[in-house]
Amino acid sequence: MGLTRKSKRFLEILLLSGIDSLAFAANPKSLIYGSIGWSSDRNASRHLTSMSEKGLISLGDKRASGKWIAQLTNEGKQTILDDIDPERSWSQDWDGKWRSISFDLPQSYRRERNHLNNWLKKHRFGHLQGSLWITNRKYATWTNEIEELKIDPHSVLFQESSPIGRLTNEEYVSKAWPFKKINLNYSKHIQFLSNNPPASSQQPLSWFETESNLWNAAFEMDPFLPDELLPSRYKGKEAWSLRKTTFANWSRNLATNLHPSE
Repeated sequence: MGLTRKSKRFLEILLLSGIDSLAFAANPKSLIYGSIGWSSDRNASRHLTSMSEKGLISLGDKRASGKWIAQLTNEGKQTILDDIDPERSWSQDWDGKWRSISFDLPQSYRRERNHLNNWLKKHRFGHLQGSLWITNRKYATWTNEIEELKIDPHSVLFQESSPIGRLTNEEYVSKAWPFKKINLNYSKHIQFLSNNPPASSQQPLSWFETESNLWNAAFEMDPFLPDELLPSRYKGKEAWSLRKTTFANWSRNLATNLHPSE
């Protein structure tokens, strides 16, 4: 589902601020002009209506007071998280088996290889070696999805296995995913949030764009493995917790400043 950057930012704010602090959305100008970047009330209304029609938010319009309140729907949450809920992923049970995919596509099949590589990254497979990729997630409709990419399913092999010999699950993880780089990206995000709270920013739109870019740099690489498979120095949980706290505090402070007597 296509989203503009501004609409995506708005959904992120709703998600991270928490359901109890959605009242901050009752004053559109301070939120939209300062943080989202919509150019006018009319422009904001058009985007809000579009998101509501797509089922991403439920929109309560209080015309008598000139206020509105938007609430994120389950569809909106799945869309903004790209079907990855960090907390649910970390807490999921693992059955101890890896699902692997290997393929035999000639180098001349560039289109097919590119499509398959993009599909593997989208589903957060880890690159173990050569044409061998692994994931902890259970097999779903992968064969059908491969066919939709116009790739011969007979050239792709899915298997289910568990380590034997000397290679441990911890070594599978360290070989398959670049956690050193993932943690470095999370560290940059943590440092930004720690040193640049949004309340002190004179350019809130720029703050939200920078924060989103730093978060996505780590988010897009992270396989979001269950707890028992996470490296001991993994920083994703720290970054996610700080991100939620930062957004929630920002929304509460905004609501207090806008409505100090309420």
